[in-house]
Amino acid sequence: MTHPFVRTLRTELEPRNPISFAVALAAVYLLTESWLTVAAFPAAIVGLAVFRAILATLEAPDYLSGVLIGGGAGVGSAIAAVNWFSWMFVALSAVGWWLCLDSLYDRRHGIDRSGPLEDPMDDRSFRENVRVVSDTGAIGRVLRESSVALSPAAIAARSEFSVDEVERLLEEFGDDVPIERVSDDRYTVNEAKMGVSGLVRDAIRRLCRPFSVLIPGR
Repeated sequence: MTHPFVRTLRTELEPRNPISFAVALAAVYLLTESWLTVAAFPAAIVGLAVFRAILATLEAPDYLSGVLIGGGAGVGSAIAAVNWFSWMFVALSAVGWWLCLDSLYDRRHGIDRSGPLEDPMDDRSFRENVRVVSDTGAIGRVLRESSVALSPAAIAARSEFSVDEVERLLEEFGDDVPIERVSDDRYTVNEAKMGVSGLVRDAIRRLCRPFSVLIPGR
């Protein structure tokens, strides 16, 4: 029987995207122009894999590896940036501290990322979210084609939904969808939540989320 440490280490070292790895090595060489740094890159990956395998064998909480690895990278890169200033070290330090805070965010909110990946289509909530996204898109297209806000009856007349279905869907939609109520029983599309601007806003929100651990009670 394979030892749990060896089994976990194999999983950690299993190549997932060799093309991205090769691109990363090329980027490291272009930034540093040092083959020693390029050689240290895969060595660091192996070291991190061994470290994570040890923690997994000891059944340490998953967030702990992120805290230790992120904090170590943040401190080490900051020291290197002070002694041999390089924007690469500054960026690595920032990424390390972000990883550390993100892991602390997982701990505070009870998020466990250590479990195996599951097929999202087996999750009923995922299928329900897919349906909501589809319905949101259908109603959103109707509202975008109109120059004025529409009532549920007007939306139903221009779509495949009944009035009751439109009213139910509008009640189900949360704040994250681009459809909003603008007056008594009339709805329109908030363009600020559509397209690239919406994606940028979501990305910024995700990047800023870990910093909430610095605020007591968040």
